[in-house]
Amino acid sequence: MSESQIAELLAKDAVFDLIRRTAARLDEEALDQWLELFAADSEYEIKTYGPEINSDMSWWKSDREELARILAEVRDHVRDPGQRLHLVTPISIEFSGDRAAALSHFGILRTTHDGKTGIYAAGRYEDSVIKENGCWLYECHRVVLDTRMLEPFTHLPL
Repeated sequence: MSESQIAELLAKDAVFDLIRRTAARLDEEALDQWLELFAADSEYEIKTYGPEINSDMSWWKSDREELARILAEVRDHVRDPGQRLHLVTPISIEFSGDRAAALSHFGILRTTHDGKTGIYAAGRYEDSVIKENGCWLYECHRVVLDTRMLEPFTHLPL
């Protein structure tokens, strides 16, 4: 195996590790640590397709600064007491220098306090990442939902 092939495998593993850490930090509701995975000039978005209007719909779109303000207030709101578990499967990655585009599929399980577990949401992550100071960070973390009816609705990132 050549040096460049080894470097690409290591980069791929580092990006996939970023995606796995993202899921773990959301499951733990370690929102400050989750936000640290974003570059200074980055964006978070949740979108889905609405067949009723035959168009994509953006449910949440924030730059990092706005995202930090929103997350700082999360604990002040009435919250869903269910516990969420993200199951993420990295699918592909394409590199272009110190940037990459990654696709992952995900499912989110939600367990209520009485122990009932169900599928909460499913979709894919379409991520743009950038390497800064040796670390891969999100330029855009885009959640594309297949699920359009979230029960209960959440103001936490997915």
